[in-house]
Amino acid sequence: MMLPDSLLQALSERVASQLGLRVPRERWPDLTRAIDSLSGGWTDLAAPLQRAQIETLASHLAVGETYFFREPAAFAALEDEVLPALIAARRAEGRYVLRLWSAGCCTGEEPYTLAILLDRLIPDLQRWDITILGTDIHPGFLARAEEGVYNEWSFRGVTDAVRQRYFEPVDSGLYAVRPELKRLVRFAYANLADTLDVGSEMDLVLCRHVLMYFDPAQAARALSRLRATLINGAYLVLGSAEIPAAPLAGFAKVSLRDAVLYRKHSEIAVRHAQSSLTGSRTPRPLPARKLDARSLLARAQSLADGGQLIHAEGLCRQAIAADPCDAAVHWLHALVHEELGQLGVAKAALRRALYLDPRCVLAHVALARVCKRLGEADRAARHVAQALALLERHPPADVLPQSDGMSAGRLSAALLAMRAA
Repeated sequence: MMLPDSLLQALSERVASQLGLRVPRERWPDLTRAIDSLSGGWTDLAAPLQRAQIETLASHLAVGETYFFREPAAFAALEDEVLPALIAARRAEGRYVLRLWSAGCCTGEEPYTLAILLDRLIPDLQRWDITILGTDIHPGFLARAEEGVYNEWSFRGVTDAVRQRYFEPVDSGLYAVRPELKRLVRFAYANLADTLDVGSEMDLVLCRHVLMYFDPAQAARALSRLRATLINGAYLVLGSAEIPAAPLAGFAKVSLRDAVLYRKHSEIAVRHAQSSLTGSRTPRPLPARKLDARSLLARAQSLADGGQLIHAEGLCRQAIAADPCDAAVHWLHALVHEELGQLGVAKAALRRALYLDPRCVLAHVALARVCKRLGEADRAARHVAQALALLERHPPADVLPQSDGMSAGRLSAALLAMRAA
């Protein structure tokens, strides 16, 4: 079918509106083929697209290219920082529930990669209620993801050990996801340019190499929809090519290792950001529950300074019960356990603190120290580097909150000495 340029231009604008996908002039032949494959064609611009039409258009226009552990820096940040802290926080709450979403999952490698991370991080996986959702607009991609069979090209970012542990050979050069991993993941249709029906309780959303194909207005609307699905403090992961220069509305930009993530703003995160930086804004009055927790924290700090560690630990637990989302309480709780020689407990508490406030310099410093004592030199070095990066935002003379009067410059020097040791 030969279509006039004016109609193709109008149709491409409609695709951008309803699918989010930009169709530049050089891809108009693909658009023409997609329209040819539609039953009865598509020339009525006033009629809304039906799902079957959207799926047909997507099958011709969507770009499909992915593999396991694509952009490994992002997955390293998730495995070393984000997910351990989230898991530790849920354990502390006694709530063994996780909700993860791979939006625009293509043929499924990304959600299965998330499943691999959880299997490596959670020894009692059977105890947990885990949902890893993979969604896409392309029906063919979803069918392949459901099947869970992949060729060598999908494993170009994977070690042989990972492939042997989580996949089984089914044919020459083909490997199937093992059932115990497959049960963690489910797939569904979702159009990111339309209303999303995935709830609002997501702990983590990955939407990578998708929005780069959207026009800017649709990308902004999609980001707003994605944000609405996240709980406060949860993370959004974009592709490295999609990191915007300007801030994302409603998100804090967080650098973890060599990756950039976005954390949904919450009252708690804003409060801690204000307390840890030298801002001049007048803080909002805290609710009574927050004041109770801070009062308990102050008493616990005093007891810890006086060497009464057991009593201080008890007050820390009371403060956590009063406000489980206060990073400072978890930080002090960790220091008490470190002094008691309970390094594993201290490490878990520090991960919870950093989950609640990734910019808490003193938590990174303490975790570097604990990891070094545990013989985890690489992790210790990463937390030293993160602390130094955060300290660069402070003038050297700045005195850091809860640091016993230590300036940013002195702490930086101490960290450099720790790194050199």
